[in-house]
Amino acid sequence: MAREHRLTRMDALLRRPQGAMMAQLMDDLQVSRATVNRDLQFLRDHMHAPIVWDAYGGVDRLETNHAKRSLPGLWLTPQQAYAFLTLQNMVEKIAPNLLGPFLDPMRGLLKEMLGRANFELYGLDKKIDINMPAMPDLGDLDFNNLLDALLHDQPICLTLHVTHGTNDHLVGVPVRLRIAPNQWVIDFRPEFEDAPIQIDVSQIRKVAIASEERMDRD
Repeated sequence: MAREHRLTRMDALLRRPQGAMMAQLMDDLQVSRATVNRDLQFLRDHMHAPIVWDAYGGVDRLETNHAKRSLPGLWLTPQQAYAFLTLQNMVEKIAPNLLGPFLDPMRGLLKEMLGRANFELYGLDKKIDINMPAMPDLGDLDFNNLLDALLHDQPICLTLHVTHGTNDHLVGVPVRLRIAPNQWVIDFRPEFEDAPIQIDVSQIRKVAIASEERMDRD
């Protein structure tokens, strides 16, 4: 059992009202007394776990008012890390140029964790094909402006391709991005309107922050 998982399991045993005896910890974790003592000390010194010795019951446990605390940081089993890694690989296919730079650092960290745990990589993302529509032909900066406005409810100015060689400008707030099997659609609430309209993202040629677009026109 990797140390990360051992510490998580030990923390769970100690947070029980009855605590845990040394023999129970050694048996459950399949380690020696010395290893249990080192792990207990590590939890105290580095994880600031309020572990107390109950002489009456002969057990170690967490202080009662701290029983609901959790270990700091993100703790994943190899299976959870691999599932997260596979999900990342699939999500990146939606917008590789935009999402890739954000996902790459986490992907490297997950692979390193799995390597230390000697967990076999099965290439599940290559064995499961999710038929998602490709990201419309929209520049990374424009798509980033669209997502930023969507997350923060900010007004933007859309340049839409209407007919051959004809563009239209629309100012408003994006409400929801819908990724359907055959297209990407944005629910968009135009300026001075209450009800949103649906716009095919493939029609969008440019996305600009509304205030910046107005300044450019002035």
